[in-house]
Amino acid sequence: MTEADEPLRPQLDAAIDKVRRELEILEAPSSIGGPPDDGSVIADLRKELAELEAARAGLGPYDR
Repeated sequence: MTEADEPLRPQLDAAIDKVRRELEILEAPSSIGGPPDDGSVIADLRKELAELEAARAGLGPYDR
């Protein structure tokens, strides 16, 4: 089964998990030097996460 054939809900779940993991990595304290300047990247990821979660919430019980 290709990604295009996979039902939408699992695709959204996987995308949400990936974005959450990226946020965890970026927001974790740095062990080298001072804090990185990732504010704009984090803001973009938070926006993407909100959009993905809204899309998943909008799926009906029979949506693929």
